[in-house]
Amino acid sequence: MRRAVLVLCLTFIFLSYNTYAVENQILDIRNKIFQESKELKELLLNTKDVILVNSLWDSCVISITQLDAYFSMLRIFNTIRSQDLTEATIRPISDWLNSIKDSNNINIRTLSGMRDPIEQNIKPHIEKLKNYYNDLNRQIDAELNKLSTIRQSLKIKPRR
Repeated sequence: MRRAVLVLCLTFIFLSYNTYAVENQILDIRNKIFQESKELKELLLNTKDVILVNSLWDSCVISITQLDAYFSMLRIFNTIRSQDLTEATIRPISDWLNSIKDSNNINIRTLSGMRDPIEQNIKPHIEKLKNYYNDLNRQIDAELNKLSTIRQSLKIKPRR
């Protein structure tokens, strides 16, 4: 019996994730960052700026991991019935989105502040990443607005 309930729950979570992910621009940006990480990994073989390229690759991997965690949180959130929504169910998602946005802002500042001589073949990757992080921040703002709308429409009050 427990196994059947577990399988049913996992199936529901999987299906709800797929329906949300079909229209999710954050997932598209995540995939672009993933593609960029693969290009940076290949670039590691032919560059003299190994530390810089490795740092760029690391920032991609961290961003991908953060977004994957967000999608996992979103799957859990989507299983909650609207009448059961409280501030405690919405706050972790909005806090996580804000932390992703903070990480992106640090990445953008770091990428924008590079002054050392940089190989010409690395500069396009830096610009792509800055654009991806800016796009991701815009999409995060849109998601935060959706969560704010949910809070307002359901008149969720903080739980004491």
